[in-house]
Amino acid sequence: MRAIVLGAAAGGGFPQWNCGCANCVAVREGRPGYEARTQDSIAVTADGARYAVVNASPEILAQVQKNEALWPRSARHTPISAVILTNGDMDHVLGLFSLRESTPFALYMTAAVQRGLEESAFIRTLRRFEGQLVVRNLEIGKPTALADATGEPLGLSVRAFPAAGKLPVHFVGHAKESPEDNVGLSFTDDAGKTLAYAAACASAEEGAHLDGHDVVFFDGTFWTEDELVKAGLSKSYARDMAHVPVSVSLEKLKIGGRKIYTHINNTNPILAPDSKERKQVLAAGWEIAYDGMEISL
Repeated sequence: MRAIVLGAAAGGGFPQWNCGCANCVAVREGRPGYEARTQDSIAVTADGARYAVVNASPEILAQVQKNEALWPRSARHTPISAVILTNGDMDHVLGLFSLRESTPFALYMTAAVQRGLEESAFIRTLRRFEGQLVVRNLEIGKPTALADATGEPLGLSVRAFPAAGKLPVHFVGHAKESPEDNVGLSFTDDAGKTLAYAAACASAEEGAHLDGHDVVFFDGTFWTEDELVKAGLSKSYARDMAHVPVSVSLEKLKIGGRKIYTHINNTNPILAPDSKERKQVLAAGWEIAYDGMEISL
């Protein structure tokens, strides 16, 4: 199995378009050690030819352009065989609109996420081309063999597990809350290698789902509960947005394997190359994801 980090930032990216915090100023000025990041997504493959993309971020076209592995091999082709949604957040579904140009792919998501998207224009827009979209549901706790739109196996299985979260804002009013609203993903290849992805999670009590994986990607959105409030950027706390702070998960999440924080908000001090928070993360054996990072298992 091989994974490419297409994007490692939280919603809004890094730098965020309307933010002048210290981190955003530093990356715009090109200060050493500050790396721009697009919104979170990874591409996973078993054979190096066909990829399953986790979450279709608004920057998916730029992410594809930056990663040659995802470039077309012929006049009408894509290595992207499937897209898997961990939830229905705008940051994870807007990129689907950019994948509508006559090339079929499989879209995996829970039934709850599908119901929410069926109420909007997302699914209808993608289905304007016959055969464009093959929707398949993920059931929590049940391994699913991934396949492309034609049913050809990709050599990977995925198991969705519940991850504490919240109903997407654009689902409110026409969808009921469900344990399937936000999930983590556990990938296994034919050689038995495993990778877990839980980039949005409100609790550090997910160790049972994450431990035992060769590689784990976990929620690195905020360093502290009141990060945005203290910076004067918002009245919302981390818990209000269903994210457990890194300062909490670093202490409570006791898991083995390779551990990587992703979905990092632009205000998080771990983005600063010499910050004490970054040093604390690295000293604890965790890594910090960046766009273009590659993982081989």
